[in-house]
Amino acid sequence: MATGEWELREEDDYEFDLDNPFTSPADEPIASLLDAEGHHAPSVSAAASAARRDAAAFISKVRFGGELAVHPRVAYLALNYVDRFLSKRQLPCEQQPWAPRLLAISCLSLASKMQRVAAVSIADIQRDEEFMFDEASVRRMERVVVGALEWRTRSVTPLAFLGFFLSACYPAPSHPTQVAAVKARAVDLLVRAQPEVKMAEFSPSVSAAAALLAAAGEVAAANLQAFQAGVAACPFVNSDKLRECGEVLAAACGVGPVRAAASADTPVTVLGHHRSASSASESDWTVGSAANGGGGEAKKRCMGPPSHWG
Repeated sequence: MATGEWELREEDDYEFDLDNPFTSPADEPIASLLDAEGHHAPSVSAAASAARRDAAAFISKVRFGGELAVHPRVAYLALNYVDRFLSKRQLPCEQQPWAPRLLAISCLSLASKMQRVAAVSIADIQRDEEFMFDEASVRRMERVVVGALEWRTRSVTPLAFLGFFLSACYPAPSHPTQVAAVKARAVDLLVRAQPEVKMAEFSPSVSAAAALLAAAGEVAAANLQAFQAGVAACPFVNSDKLRECGEVLAAACGVGPVRAAASADTPVTVLGHHRSASSASESDWTVGSAANGGGGEAKKRCMGPPSHWG
């Protein structure tokens, strides 16, 4: 492996499907998802919220960047990586204010590889930035990110739970068009709400349930009661968390409140477990500058994390 480079592991050597993060057909879907979400659910602290906001703003700018825009699912996965990283590491933003942007760029590059789309152009997405990161710096940061994620790059996100909840609420495929419309709207709501930092406080399963209830209320109002009953029957969905998540999602997307039906006969628990965050030493970050080769005003070039981070 060349210096400053990293490679996807063999099991990730094909396109990662956000709706189905597993590689083995033998996996039992919901049991495996619930077991995995505790390792993948981010929990961004208040101290990291500023860094998260800066990274999210850059990813959003790239997503809507006209001819340079990235696919929405690449942007979605990239911000998921940002959240998971910040759950485990802290960025020295006061000393290195460019650190959140380096994290965002590296997560965008990593997400594009996982989604098997056209590679993100490191130079193009930084076209209007004062500070520029070169390829080597971004590759080093990618190694830092995948290390912090413990190489679990096939993220378990709320999108992975949509199929399960839809099958629970629609046990018979009698309304395929309506089911597809509800799912599409739920995906849209999740993507739109993701930049809201409070969404990172909820487990993927709870976020998926809240999005589906909101979508059903808009797209399939006549069957909303069936959706509410189906979600309430799931023993792993905490009704209080579901209500809170629905309120955050509604505020972020400008939709009506999510109504969750509670079942007196069904115990509710949350199975997600957040791992404790570990801080990165401020001395592990360095910054240098060099003149840009192009004409006009010189741009500063940031060196990023040192090679020993890998």
